Amino acid sequence: MDQDWRRIDIDAFDPESGRLTEKDLIPPYPNNVTLQDIEPTINQLRNLASSGDSISAIKLATSDPPYSGDENVKYQYFLAVMTALSQVKQSDITNIIKQLSPKQQDVLIKYLYKGMAVKETQKQGGVLLAWFEKLTQVAGINPVVHYINDRKTV
Repeated sequence: MDQDWRRIDIDAFDPESGRLTEKDLIPPYPNNVTLQDIEPTINQLRNLASSGDSISAIKLATSDPPYSGDENVKYQYFLAVMTALSQVKQSDITNIIKQLSPKQQDVLIKYLYKGMAVKETQKQGGVLLAWFEKLTQVAGINPVVHYINDRKTV
């Protein structure tokens, strides 16, 4: 054995030792996204959803969410995602979910949970539950576990 395990400073790995702050535990993101930065994506998302290109709309919505935006930016993007999700036929949901990457499925579950938590979108509960059911049938519980453990919010 190269290292003497008795000489390892285990306190260096203790998050409560004072060496790591809460800020150190949050992964870095690019500069804060503004509403002007995300507006073209929101418009494109709405155009794809209204033209019936559901697959492209959902892929766009889940590919690069504005994690570093303020609450207003995240909310405006969220409303556009909810519009896209509500315009998909229930028979197409499974096919769309199968075409998403695991990372995109993780982002989708975040929007589904947020949709269930926000009062304005709780009226679309049936749509959200249909998406949730199909997502867990296709991907299993992995997106749910990732949602619980992820610090990034949408």
